Amino acid sequence: MQINRVAVVGAGTMGSSITVAFIAKGIPVLLKDIDQEQIDKGLANIDRLLKSRVTKGMAQKEADAQRALVQTTTDYSHFCDVDFVVEGVAENIEIKKAVFESLDEYCGVDAIFGSNTSSLSITQIGSFTRRPDKVVGMHFFNPAHLMKLVEVIPGLETSKETVATAIALGQSLGKLAVRVEECASFLVNRLLGRYMNEALWCLMEGACDIEGIDKAACDIAMPIGPLALRDMNGADIGLAVAKFNFQEYGERFAPCPILEKMVEKNQLGQKTMGGFYAYDKETRKRAGANPQMAETLKAVRNGKGASEKSVEFKPERLFLPMINEAFLCLQERICAPEDLDPALCAGLGMRVGPLAMATQMGLDKTLEMLEQHFQIYGERFRPAPLLKRYVWGKRTTIS
Repeated sequence: MQINRVAVVGAGTMGSSITVAFIAKGIPVLLKDIDQEQIDKGLANIDRLLKSRVTKGMAQKEADAQRALVQTTTDYSHFCDVDFVVEGVAENIEIKKAVFESLDEYCGVDAIFGSNTSSLSITQIGSFTRRPDKVVGMHFFNPAHLMKLVEVIPGLETSKETVATAIALGQSLGKLAVRVEECASFLVNRLLGRYMNEALWCLMEGACDIEGIDKAACDIAMPIGPLALRDMNGADIGLAVAKFNFQEYGERFAPCPILEKMVEKNQLGQKTMGGFYAYDKETRKRAGANPQMAETLKAVRNGKGASEKSVEFKPERLFLPMINEAFLCLQERICAPEDLDPALCAGLGMRVGPLAMATQMGLDKTLEMLEQHFQIYGERFRPAPLLKRYVWGKRTTIS
């Protein structure tokens, strides 16, 4: 299907960034939000992003041409000639229900609806319309105008043609468009959640300190450490995601108590100028580990101090749950094996993906470390059956 005009519903940070991704490729966008105030905020962010590109060398004439491709509206009456809609509203199923019911009413019968949800069911979202075959997940990564990954997620009723159109549209934006089967948090955020949560358990157990954990992660694979990243996204958001994943996947995703206590104490990260790190109120830059975290850690440890669990901390521990979850995803056929590492690298900026990491360590050694940690820490490290089979079969690479 030829896509000539798209609409983006939601002019917030993500919606405006997605809009910039489209107009950069010459695709006109109809940007919608609930009122003019929200529209104006979205346009201001688009102007800021374009100005940044001009500063970095893009011609002002080109920026003006891209900006002219954006039209705005506060209602759905102009959606009749839109080919593809990307929904980017709040991660709330009732809000999305209202949006998709309206889209179904106002859009042409051939229009495709893509949801930028990071975790909610595409099948459920599709059920809010009379065209579930034309509803697909199209999960961009923040900031969408820069990040190279888009996860394309079909629901149970999504047609092959819809999936192919969404993948082709993502590729036309210069993205790595990866098909991901429907599951809670999809692929990248599902694996990210395991790694982020393990960093919290390491901190709570006293295995390593805040700056040491972040340095260990960066030394191995990451552009930013897990605790600094949690401060960027907010402990409140992290807690909500952790609880959702725990509800969907069970004990191996059990949330570390640190986040609950941080939310209770309003230590949310950058947004409150204090989380795992303290922040300079004038520059908003990180200013070392937050001394107030000592009291938070004392509270969640119930005065017992660091854990008596005796495995020496090694940086690989942070990634073992992610590696294990990667094998579970392969086992469930969530994505093609050749897509998994590229998706993680494009979506998170990893220098090496979890499957390559396991190969470098040795699949037998990876299994050995998981089994060792499983004996001490339990379900978070229960080895994936597929990994066991690879080792039993004496395989050294993943295919």
